[in-house]
Amino acid sequence: MVMSEKSHRQLTAKAELLIQPGERIVHTLYAKAGTVPIKKNLASIAASVAVGAMVTAVTGGTGMVMVNMFDKARVYIAVTDRSLLIFAGRRNRSGPGDLVAHVPREVVTATVLSNRVAYKLRLDFAGSDQALRLTFAPLPRGLKDTGRYLAALLQQPTSTGESESRRRRE
Repeated sequence: MVMSEKSHRQLTAKAELLIQPGERIVHTLYAKAGTVPIKKNLASIAASVAVGAMVTAVTGGTGMVMVNMFDKARVYIAVTDRSLLIFAGRRNRSGPGDLVAHVPREVVTATVLSNRVAYKLRLDFAGSDQALRLTFAPLPRGLKDTGRYLAALLQQPTSTGESESRRRRE
């Protein structure tokens, strides 16, 4: 499992409070969301380099400053047999934070943007002009496969869709 057991338990507990009776969690995962605006961060890059040079000079080359300005926000996703629950990641701790979206799976369309070093996926929501861009890094091992699995899950019919099609056949 790519996600820590503690984060998995927290995500499952939060999701179970929000799902309908009879609905079951099929998969849990996390990914990085959004894009990084490099042009907007040019001033931050210059400041980071200046601070890093100053710390190196003061400590005689032994100090090191790492500023993670280009890190995307982490989101935690619970996929049920009927819906998709998206939680924001907590800022200074691992695990899911507040609920961002709870949408039926029927309205979500997954589009693969890139399958190179990182697996990038865009989730479009029917009736909305907003999309969620997810990035699944190659490390830790298996995270990229989690993105592929999410895309495959969203291609499958939901349990409500299956029961409706069964009713039509009968």
